[in-house]
Amino acid sequence: MGKLDGKVAVVTGASRGLGAVLVTGFAAEGAAVVLAARTRADLERVATACRQAGAVRAEVVPTDVTDAVQVDALVRTTVDRFGQLDVFVANAGVARPGLTDKPMTTLETYDLDVVEQLFRINAIGVWLCMKAALPVMSAGGSFIAIGSGLGRSAGARAGIYAVSKACVDVLVRIAAAETAERQVRVNGLSPGGMVDTYLFGPNKMPDYIKAHARWSEPEVIVPAAVWLASDDSRGITGVQLVAKEFNSMSPEQCFAALRAQVTAD
Repeated sequence: MGKLDGKVAVVTGASRGLGAVLVTGFAAEGAAVVLAARTRADLERVATACRQAGAVRAEVVPTDVTDAVQVDALVRTTVDRFGQLDVFVANAGVARPGLTDKPMTTLETYDLDVVEQLFRINAIGVWLCMKAALPVMSAGGSFIAIGSGLGRSAGARAGIYAVSKACVDVLVRIAAAETAERQVRVNGLSPGGMVDTYLFGPNKMPDYIKAHARWSEPEVIVPAAVWLASDDSRGITGVQLVAKEFNSMSPEQCFAALRAQVTAD
């Protein structure tokens, strides 16, 4: 018995990096999965890995999360094919489109087109996913928005990426309050610093960033994501969970800590 048996889960940005790890992890726990990203060929490759991991079904729906029509179609297609939508992970994100080794850290060094793209994908994209998915999710449903600790501890040189991720945190809190009566939970999940997950585009993380921090492999996020997607986390909504912290505690300890956070809020 998998922790996600009988559940249908959608993951955006599922064609590579963190999204591919997440959706494959859900498949291994028994979920039927729907993979969304812009490139069908890459999605099909990950869907094959999901089937090998044990997915009862793995469907591919090419989607650009900045396009409202495509996001609506993703949700509608999922419900039409599966009859339900239990878990939605808004994972698609970017640090800087078309990244080169040109540093863009202080606010005045950013170009307008980069800022607009960051907000379109990281913030507006999450909102569009919430707008489409939350109304069709039933009691017990779980919406997970992938955030970043930079959005909560931003300082000098955190950049516009941090601002866009702070928006995700606010969206989570608002959506959680608005869906609480329906018992649909909305939570944020921060990986805690991933290495080379295509967040920075096909050129991966530039050396000048990689050299200044300790980075984890994407798989660190899977246990926390599975827990938030499963019935084990019922009653937890509107919180920000950090994968590394979750992995250092037992699920019971984590539940107690997050429950206290819910009560305090």
